[in-house]
Amino acid sequence: MLLAASLMVSCTKSSEKKDGPDVSKTFIPAQNKKFVYDIQSDGSTGTATQWISGQKDSSGIKVYNLHSEIESSGTTMPLDNKIFTLNGKTYNEIKVPEAWNYVITLLNNMPNTTVTNAQLFGFPAYMTMENVIRNGSVLSLDGPLQQGQRIDYISNGDQCSMVQNIMLESGTSVVETIQVPAGSFVCNKFSYAYYNEITSTTRYGTLVGNGEEQIDVWVAHGIGIVKQQSSARLVTMVPLPTGEVREVVSLTNSSTTLKNIQ
Repeated sequence: MLLAASLMVSCTKSSEKKDGPDVSKTFIPAQNKKFVYDIQSDGSTGTATQWISGQKDSSGIKVYNLHSEIESSGTTMPLDNKIFTLNGKTYNEIKVPEAWNYVITLLNNMPNTTVTNAQLFGFPAYMTMENVIRNGSVLSLDGPLQQGQRIDYISNGDQCSMVQNIMLESGTSVVETIQVPAGSFVCNKFSYAYYNEITSTTRYGTLVGNGEEQIDVWVAHGIGIVKQQSSARLVTMVPLPTGEVREVVSLTNSSTTLKNIQ
């Protein structure tokens, strides 16, 4: 559920606030409003609330902070993403997956294990959407072709490593009018995919795992996401105290739907 929520991108019309984004022409959410979503993921439920919480000027470009709070199972997880418009496109920051930080913490807490290097590559990177609502609008990546992380660590005296990569596959849109609890919206429906590869090397050999997530997202001017559906094969490499690594595969389906606008 949190993965689907962390991949949310901004998605009818609303009046433009002074010094705010021209929401009638971009996929940046209108300021001074909150967008509340229902999240369903394999029988689990949650909510997400999203809003523009601030802005700053970066070399003449107004960069906005898109703040999200995801609530599930009694816990709340905050997320912040940079979002801006440039050359007819809305740019949404691709964040480092939270699971990558978890792996570092897990390794550091294991006996006879020490992380010696943790290095990100391919950042900053942005998902971009052409602002025009029409069939054939393009959703693509701006930045290096792959984003990833390399972790080097010593386990029981042996040198080990784990390299994680993600890659966005571009998609194009079809125009659809969609009905959700918050109302009826004319949207670009983008279909695209994320692919990930994890390569783990220990004294027991090299293990490679591959996963993917297929995503449909409906976006409309001045709101952010209207609806998102995803189907994923998620792969995780779990290091064990013995130095071995176990591959864990899970199949998930999730949906995020705009419930109301406050």
